[in-house]
Amino acid sequence: MKNTKKIRYRGILTFEIPKNWIEEYDDEHGGSFYEDTPLSGTLRLKIMSLNAPSGENQLEVLDVLSGLNVKESKTISLPNKNAYKMFYEQTTDSGHEITIYYWSLAQLIKPKKARLANFSYTILTSRLNLESVNKEIEFITEQVENAHFESENK
Repeated sequence: MKNTKKIRYRGILTFEIPKNWIEEYDDEHGGSFYEDTPLSGTLRLKIMSLNAPSGENQLEVLDVLSGLNVKESKTISLPNKNAYKMFYEQTTDSGHEITIYYWSLAQLIKPKKARLANFSYTILTSRLNLESVNKEIEFITEQVENAHFESENK
């Protein structure tokens, strides 16, 4: 996708979104990103820091994601040593059928810490057959795969 802008979320994670998307930030709910048009999907992001359970000497990136026990999910290891789990759910909100896609991106901060960037994209289920929506989901997946965590010291 052309015409993108770089987001440096809370100085921790860098990724891109379409240039025309609106950005909103909230301390409690994280970031929201969307096109200012009726029926557009909304991308949300929230980052968590995790510690290994007591007694464990170190974490593995796939261990961080193993706690997300979700049917029909897929876990992908990335060349940069991060990994993500992708899955979706369909539900109803205010009488509207929606689909929510999730990408949970994990970064290890050795030996006993990790970061988890939780992306979600919510769209009306009736819009899933549109090529533009499918391209947005592909674009978001690419951005998750190419997202860059800043230094472990932050």
